Amino acid sequence: ANLIAVALNLDVQATFAVLPGIILITFGDEDTRSSETYVVRSVTGYDMYRLGRTNRTIRRVLKGRITVGQGVKNIERVLATPPLYPWWIVLLNGTVVSFCICPLFWNGSWRDAGVSALLGFLIHALQLMAGRFHNYANLFEVSSAFLASFIAALMQGYVCFATVSFAGIAMLLPGLALTTSIIDMASRNMITGAVRLVFALCRCFMLGYGISVGSTLGSRVLGQDTAAQLLDGQVGSGQGAGKCLPGPSHFWWFLFLPMVSLCLNIGISAHWRQWPFMMVAGCLAYTVSYFSSLSSVVAPLAPAIAAFAMGLFSNVLAAFYNHRSAVEPILGGVQLLVPGSLGLKTVLSFITSSDTASGSFLYNIFATSLSIAVGLFLSGMVVFPNRKRRVGLMTF
Repeated sequence: ANLIAVALNLDVQATFAVLPGIILITFGDEDTRSSETYVVRSVTGYDMYRLGRTNRTIRRVLKGRITVGQGVKNIERVLATPPLYPWWIVLLNGTVVSFCICPLFWNGSWRDAGVSALLGFLIHALQLMAGRFHNYANLFEVSSAFLASFIAALMQGYVCFATVSFAGIAMLLPGLALTTSIIDMASRNMITGAVRLVFALCRCFMLGYGISVGSTLGSRVLGQDTAAQLLDGQVGSGQGAGKCLPGPSHFWWFLFLPMVSLCLNIGISAHWRQWPFMMVAGCLAYTVSYFSSLSSVVAPLAPAIAAFAMGLFSNVLAAFYNHRSAVEPILGGVQLLVPGSLGLKTVLSFITSSDTASGSFLYNIFATSLSIAVGLFLSGMVVFPNRKRRVGLMTF
């Protein structure tokens, strides 16, 4: 949307096709009736700090507050910006998010949260190593899932296997990729959506394979042949096998929810100035989803209602702040609604040959993701019924 707006502002005939990792730009010349196509490689991932600075620069160019040359210099500074957070914050962030998300999402006990925090630390240390050694990066997902499930299987007499395994790799679950792929396909971007969907499902299979092998090896080390039972428990219930103790009081959620939202925002490189609105959007989405799911009547619509409330807040905020994009708070809220664990459970159900469970989980993935997409599209339509070109993409 930004590229199209700049091309119209500069009166340049151009078309754009955005694919994961690649942007195709075609410039046309009406005089010679010819065109030139450029292929631009783009790094996949999220960087909210650079995104916010880029959006502000584009808005100022479109409004004529700065020249095109000044805008280009600003973009060059954005590209030259080093990573926002050093390595030790990445490690600390992974430890905290695994600790807090364990009781918040899977009702884990304090003991489960402690072991999950240790696994989060180890896995994020492996992630830093994967960024330094490219050969290991191809094995990162499988080795991380293997390590988390192996340690959880060894400690199954003290912790809940499923809870610790899921919380330890919480930051690796491809729920956001699954959701954005469904949003792309719902908005008629079929090629981009299909590519992202296949990648997300492949990542689920890599994580599922690692958990399967790790749980099997951990059980064999203890002299127990319970790998299948561990996976069956993990697929069939929210707790799973092992020693599953009751979780802490729900009053702790008032602390865990903001901490999880903050850590997820740090994980996508959000600046501290972006934290308040992104955290409000995330807490709003989770709270509305939680209370909506308590009612049997509106429970199937809980993701859509939560996405609509969060999208409404984000789009209204963008309408009042000319240089602020709704994408930033929306992304902060969507992270707490995405069905990442459902994707992993679907793969595990295939591994354990549980056809009924796999079909149910696969349906829930698409239903949840599509509900989020519908809620976001509806909120954008309510706030911007006749969206102008200067507004840009306000849904996602």
